[in-house]
Amino acid sequence: MNLPAIIFILVLFAILMVFFSQNKLDYFPIALIIGAIAVVSMLTFGNVGEGEILGFINFNTLIFIFAMQIVIHFATHNRVLEYVAIKLIHITKGDNRVFFYLICLFTGTLVAFIEDLTLSLILVPLIYRTCRALEIPAGTYMMGMTITINIGAILTPISSLKNLIIGEEFGWGFMEYLSNMGILFLISLISTVFLIDRFILKKEEKPTEKNKKILISMLDPSIVIRSKTYFITTVIVVLATFVFMVLGFDPALVSIVAAAILLLIQYKDISFSDIKNEIVWKIIIVFAILFILSNSLSYFGFSELISSSLVNLLNDNIYLAVLITLVISSFMSAFLAGTPVTIILLPIFSTFIGKGFFPNPIIIAFISGVNMAGNFLPQGSACDLLTLTLAKKYKVENLDYKRLLKNGALFAMIHFFIILGYTMLYTLILS
Repeated sequence: MNLPAIIFILVLFAILMVFFSQNKLDYFPIALIIGAIAVVSMLTFGNVGEGEILGFINFNTLIFIFAMQIVIHFATHNRVLEYVAIKLIHITKGDNRVFFYLICLFTGTLVAFIEDLTLSLILVPLIYRTCRALEIPAGTYMMGMTITINIGAILTPISSLKNLIIGEEFGWGFMEYLSNMGILFLISLISTVFLIDRFILKKEEKPTEKNKKILISMLDPSIVIRSKTYFITTVIVVLATFVFMVLGFDPALVSIVAAAILLLIQYKDISFSDIKNEIVWKIIIVFAILFILSNSLSYFGFSELISSSLVNLLNDNIYLAVLITLVISSFMSAFLAGTPVTIILLPIFSTFIGKGFFPNPIIIAFISGVNMAGNFLPQGSACDLLTLTLAKKYKVENLDYKRLLKNGALFAMIHFFIILGYTMLYTLILS
């Protein structure tokens, strides 16, 4: 174990996390400086080779991030998600409770396949316009959407970068996620939607029949389609992408092929040169730096030190192991961005599981903690912050930081105990 190197990397990690988890200053230049310092220090003083440093980076995850940004850009550009959302709103026929249930169930399920910020950017304006037509306040519907998005994030390996990274480490594909997380997802989603409806939405004003008819007359899903050919081809490619991932094909490979197919088919309408400015390159570079920092800690013995200490503390008690995993991952993700937290904790829990503990309940607690704890504080979830920003832009009266904090924290606590009960029962039955 190289203690000076561990302390140095931890200091760099702490600095990066502080900048990553705030929104006032751009974290990207700080990340570049920290990455350069870390690499030079390891090469000069840590006796780490260039090949070993490159080996710290999970390139599969970076390829997936790059390719899926292209796929989602085409889906957004051809208004596939907007079409589906308007279609769902049309189905409600202006009934506000049906509208609320459909929005929450739709977002909670679709976020398992589509990145949460993209979903919010499409749905928040639609929710606002729908509620304005119905002459009802939009805040509860937006709040329900953002809370259920954090629930849906646990369902598949591609629903969040956190899941993809964890899935890569423990070999969990679609079937492993669905079989282990599916029941927990359903319990959390249905109970959350029911409780919001029962104790919050039920007390709010309802739309008049006149406003319902006005809404239905305004909605025509077909008007959002720019090109029927491009719309259909995008739908086919996107569905095929998820089907192949479910069948067990490598998400990075499938997503890069899907991106290439869409670029080839729709080259007359949009080319890569048109898309490249839309791709968030800095997040790819920052994640590479995070992987280097995290895996260098494991290389220098930090993960082994922490996991061994935890194992000695637990005395082979799997229930206590699950509880500690859930508490640590939830607590850190409540205050800091979930993806860096995942990268920090992954080598520790990976070594922890390697000590002989039954892995599944620990992995379930880890996935659930880093995803669903985002509801504790709005700053713990980028989706929450985006929803608040858009609510302020549209001057939504009944959704602000204080209300989302109060209700989000309440449901985060409910989810914590649901996860705890589920993992304990899972452990009792299967361990």
